[in-house]
Amino acid sequence: VALLLFGTLIGLLLYLRSKVVALILCVGLLWGIADLFLDARQVAVDEFWLSEERTASARLEKVEQGANYTRLLVSHVVAENGQTLPGMALLYLYGKEARLPVLAGQKIRAKVRWRLPRNYLNPDAFDYRAWCFDRHIALIGSVRSGFEIADAGIPWLEFLRQRIRQAITHGGPEDGVLHALMLGERNRVGEKANAAFSATGTAHLLAISGMHVGMAAAWVFALVWWLVTRRELWIVQIPVRLTALSAGCAAALVYATLAGWPLPAIRSVVILAAGVIAWWLARRTEAVNTLLAALGLILLFDPSAIASLSLWLSFAATAAILLWGGRLDEEQPSTPGRRLWRAMQVVAWVSILATLATLPMIISTFGRLPLYSLPANLLLVPLFGLMVMPLALLGELASLCGLGAVAVGLMEASGFAVQLGLATMEWIAALPGGQLWAVKPPLWVDMLYVAGLLLTGWLYWQGKRFMAGCGLLLVLVSFTTLALYGKDIDRPTWVVWDVGQGAASTLLLPGNQVIAVDAPGRGGSRFNGGTMLASGLRRMGVTHIDLLVLSHAQSDHLGGAMSLLRSVNHVGQIWLTDLPAVHADARVREITEFAAARHIPVRWLSSGEQSTLPTDAGPLELSVLWPPDSYVSANSNNLSLVLQLSLEGYFRLLLPGDIEAAAEEQLIKNGLQPVDGMLVPHHGSATSSRAAFVRALQPRLAITQTGFANHYHFPSAKVVRRYRQAGAQLLDTSKGAVIVRWPGPGEAPIVGQWQPDGGKRRDLASRFLKRWGRQG
Repeated sequence: VALLLFGTLIGLLLYLRSKVVALILCVGLLWGIADLFLDARQVAVDEFWLSEERTASARLEKVEQGANYTRLLVSHVVAENGQTLPGMALLYLYGKEARLPVLAGQKIRAKVRWRLPRNYLNPDAFDYRAWCFDRHIALIGSVRSGFEIADAGIPWLEFLRQRIRQAITHGGPEDGVLHALMLGERNRVGEKANAAFSATGTAHLLAISGMHVGMAAAWVFALVWWLVTRRELWIVQIPVRLTALSAGCAAALVYATLAGWPLPAIRSVVILAAGVIAWWLARRTEAVNTLLAALGLILLFDPSAIASLSLWLSFAATAAILLWGGRLDEEQPSTPGRRLWRAMQVVAWVSILATLATLPMIISTFGRLPLYSLPANLLLVPLFGLMVMPLALLGELASLCGLGAVAVGLMEASGFAVQLGLATMEWIAALPGGQLWAVKPPLWVDMLYVAGLLLTGWLYWQGKRFMAGCGLLLVLVSFTTLALYGKDIDRPTWVVWDVGQGAASTLLLPGNQVIAVDAPGRGGSRFNGGTMLASGLRRMGVTHIDLLVLSHAQSDHLGGAMSLLRSVNHVGQIWLTDLPAVHADARVREITEFAAARHIPVRWLSSGEQSTLPTDAGPLELSVLWPPDSYVSANSNNLSLVLQLSLEGYFRLLLPGDIEAAAEEQLIKNGLQPVDGMLVPHHGSATSSRAAFVRALQPRLAITQTGFANHYHFPSAKVVRRYRQAGAQLLDTSKGAVIVRWPGPGEAPIVGQWQPDGGKRRDLASRFLKRWGRQG
């Protein structure tokens, strides 16, 4: 389709005799295809790396510390037989190895289990494979044994970065923000701080992009300009503009280098350089032309950036400011008070334009509707621009010059300003509607929004400001209403998510009733089963949960519950197992404390309890089959809540958690009814799903939730055989989220597995290159 549209465009240009433009587009297309194949070569690997564990050496490019792991970006990966990996790799350290002091630039050696990057196969899942492809990451590995530092020497750049890290020593959440601003280490920002930035529409303050690169350049530019103009002789003898511009560009380059040159920083420096060159060579240059020239330069060196969200966020915001922000320069006030008022107007207008231009991309990508984005930016942009960044940059400079005590003092002052900003964000996020989540609008809604903005912008430039204001208000109200209004659930739907070696399922019922069971995740992780489940629900038009059931206190079932609770607009109630071991669990206490603060009812359950949930398809009966009241077991899996859900005329489902043979035997004694669908207990482990248990249930559909190529080898071959002998259709979520829909009462369910859209350009390039290599 894309090639057809491109061919139509070229034909139209040739018909209009725009041969030069057509030629440029054709050359650009060919260069983009060539660059795509060059990228595909970087991530091409053979079976040698995947067949077994390999001892390999590598050079560390980047070190990221997580809550209970360390992630290493490595290059020059060489196996024991001398075979070299063409691209880069991500290497994960767990346990005691995760606490080892490793630095970028060092050479390491370890025995590693490698795998290819893989996406979770859920609605609206993050395209992790594309992320790796664009960064030339060919393999993902985890260290099995023998980790050692083969060469402890570090390059001078990492030595300087380490000095900056040592100056950031507050120990609070502001540390992570300063690491993100100065060194590009955004992974150090805590989950709570990340949520505050996202909810207030100020997440751009964390990215080393145009704003921060521009700040670094502007502060040095202003300082050098002020110094050079102190004496008339200097003004005559020194080219003031060239000197100040050169110093500002140099500051931007140093800042981006110390930050590790993240992709947004590269693009920001290119745009800055294009603007500076245009300003120097021609005093009267159309700013939009300069922006387009910078865009062309970026795509010349990195054609794949055309699909980059960060590029288009920056481009859209900058273009809107250049097109509709020019009238702020009509006159310059003379008094300090008027200049302050004008500066506040500039900040407000720039914030409005940037927010309006990027709103559809923000909602579609992050799922947030930043209701208080304007006041938040009015408060926080000046705070970061006038306090946080200048103090942190001075602290960075002091640390580079070896002035450790001065650097620490300046970073502490900057950290105090960050604390003030975080407190402000948390206060704003706590306001009514301060943490709204939105569904993903369809493309036609985004297109109507853009058309409406362009129309109101045209009215504004025609001087019809009242009409433009009314039109803008209508566009915003219509768009936000569509973004907040979820889809009506017209038929019962059961979704069993692909969450790796964990468990999460959701039942969607007519009347917009949503029941979520389990949400896995690692402690302290920013992205986990909870965030994946919430993102998938938003893709399906759902931003609330009526009932959250957490089967038992293990990370692979409730580790992502807090993330899920924070990622939806409303939770009706929470069900937990009423057992001493569950009450005592720290993760469960955090959940119940959160529920109490949000006035979410918590119900503690044991076997024999029942409940009824009214739906438009009839009453849903929920029955707790296990565990008994005050049950105690050395096997924590047998503490799982076993829930049966029945909707007359549609289904009877069984959700057994991780129960094993002992609990299964007791359930058989208590009496089990055949079911239409069920989750296979304990992810298909051989310690569960005994033959008598499967015979008693006689399921028509059985679903195992396992991690792709998991080292437990789940589901067990014996378990698979038992369900198939019982006549069950057996599906595994490692091959895609299972989605079951019931068209109507008494009708057979429609069962399918979620698969990503085919024909993506990266996959096509990789497959073609692999086939071409075999033929060669």
